[in-house]
Amino acid sequence: MSSLWLHVPEIPPNGSSVAVSRDEARHAFGARRLGAGDVVTLFDGRGALSRGTLLDERTRDGSLLVEVSERRDESPLLPEITIAFAVPKGDRLSTLLDLATQAGASRLVAIECARSVVDADKLDRGERWQRIVAESAKVAKRAWMPELATGGELVAFARAERARGAAVAVAHTDESMPRTTLAAWSAALSGSDATRPRTVLIGPEGGFEPREIAELAATSVACVSLGPCVMRVEMAAIAAAVLLRG
Repeated sequence: MSSLWLHVPEIPPNGSSVAVSRDEARHAFGARRLGAGDVVTLFDGRGALSRGTLLDERTRDGSLLVEVSERRDESPLLPEITIAFAVPKGDRLSTLLDLATQAGASRLVAIECARSVVDADKLDRGERWQRIVAESAKVAKRAWMPELATGGELVAFARAERARGAAVAVAHTDESMPRTTLAAWSAALSGSDATRPRTVLIGPEGGFEPREIAELAATSVACVSLGPCVMRVEMAAIAAAVLLRG
């Protein structure tokens, strides 16, 4: 497969041609200086990959036609890793989505906490976030793009994750709480069920309220540490993805 990955909504059977958007085509012909006959890798973000040969043809809207061959399907990364986070302010959400995708997160879920300062529904607005994830998946050579979703209120989301069989941990910085490192928590799970889904809860800048931590503890959510330093939301989310995938 080529080192240049291009995203398409769906990969047809071998021998068919598929249209690649003008933005993707501009990258192939411009930045990479490719032309007709050159080979790229096509992916749909849902596990399908194929070799693609650039054709000297375009659609009426300027999309590039690519011939499909060697189509195959890859399994998603295991275990499934969900990073549930309070949405950070400003453009820091784009940093979170970009780097957590490269770190191997399976699901990126925006949640509402008592001290949240940004509406979790921000993740549903527009197509920009999906484009960021698609670009990051190309960089990471990931056949599966992470799912983007809103999870609602913190404790209700944690209960729903527990109900579907996921192991859930909350990253909390209160030194008075008994806790283990996230890496140790994940390693202990690997000893019993290496494929069990893992979900980590990342709070807002003001942290979690004591009431939230108490309710999470009552739901059998583990309290874990990401390290000795306090991190911004996006850094904590990325660190959690790296530690769990590593």
